[in-house]
Amino acid sequence: MTVPDPHPPRRAQEPSHRSLLIANLGFMVVAVVGALAGGVIQDLRWHGSLAKPEGQLDLAERAFQSGNEQVALMLFTKLAGQNNPVAEYWLAHMTELGLGLARDPAKAIGLYQKAAAQNVVPAQQRLGEIYLDGNLVPPDFMQAKNYLEQAAYRGNARAAMLLGQMYRVGLGIEADLKEAYAWSEVATLEGNAFAKRERDMSLRGLSADDQKAAVARAKEILEKIKREETGAKSPTSK
Repeated sequence: MTVPDPHPPRRAQEPSHRSLLIANLGFMVVAVVGALAGGVIQDLRWHGSLAKPEGQLDLAERAFQSGNEQVALMLFTKLAGQNNPVAEYWLAHMTELGLGLARDPAKAIGLYQKAAAQNVVPAQQRLGEIYLDGNLVPPDFMQAKNYLEQAAYRGNARAAMLLGQMYRVGLGIEADLKEAYAWSEVATLEGNAFAKRERDMSLRGLSADDQKAAVARAKEILEKIKREETGAKSPTSK
């Protein structure tokens, strides 16, 4: 899985328990070195210390990508316990799939929800998929729409494509081919490979006037996405 770039809010700071941290640091380094060998040494040199949450998160993501699930799980669990939203997302992902621990869909959804509440876009997208598919929990189309909109308005192309499908078919909402076209067009422009087919299917059912309205709606959505992205990058945004 590609490492997400969710632009979360400022990460929680490490508690100022210096003595406890120093006591545990030696054990952590030994455990990580044993699992990741030479690659970890380079990480330690790069970050300077595992004491910083940012360094631990980066190392945990590298461990996960390298297949070192136990090391990743140890670090993600520690950081999630400190309310780090990105770590909560990764821990939810591992818990949902049973990577390094027993599968627990209910716990995974709870972790996804905590991360989504702090604007971790992949968590918002995944919750939208879960409530849309109904594989882990009974389908809840309003919940699906809510989470997919959160992710789509922050530039997530897959979420936009799924919204287009919901509006085209009428899943839990009234079918609306103009809205379906608009979201599918947004997803297409953002690079989703499947959205173009969805867009074209919706377009065929629209009159010439409705097509113009659908195009205008797509532009409106794109402008809102741009504003959301600008606000997320602003140092004064909350």
